[in-house]
Amino acid sequence: MILVKDHIRRRLTVLAALAFLAGVAGCGDGRCTVHGRVVYEDGSPVTEGIVIGEKAEGDRRVKTQGSLKSDGTFSWGTLRPGDGAEPGNYRVVVVPRAVGEKEASQGMLPAVDLKFSNPQTSGIDFEVKPGRNELNITVTKPKQGGRGGPKRGGDPRS
Repeated sequence: MILVKDHIRRRLTVLAALAFLAGVAGCGDGRCTVHGRVVYEDGSPVTEGIVIGEKAEGDRRVKTQGSLKSDGTFSWGTLRPGDGAEPGNYRVVVVPRAVGEKEASQGMLPAVDLKFSNPQTSGIDFEVKPGRNELNITVTKPKQGGRGGPKRGGDPRS
């Protein structure tokens, strides 16, 4: 009878430890995993660019970023790619791939409306919490100009 109680107590201790570890999983070195996807309103991915988060702590500013992959996914990194972000509130921007002079002369626009590249106009705030975090963002394309509209960079379907 005593052996059964000790066995149950050990199992409960192990389960409690595992539950604690699961709660803090994704936060190593004070940084928590943040991954997500950037898409247009129609659900198609933004295929090139960077997603940047910035938080202010007094006079200190902390930045984290992740490069967009061809499927629109990204993972934030602070010191190195994918190593996560410190917990806290971030202002977020999506910076599309730059359009070169030659592309601009051919009427190509950035892949994402430039309002998403400015923290004051992006409208994207995100709180990183302990554990795994998912940040999914929907953006719009720049307004088309002229007949037929210009080409856009970063999205082969445009």
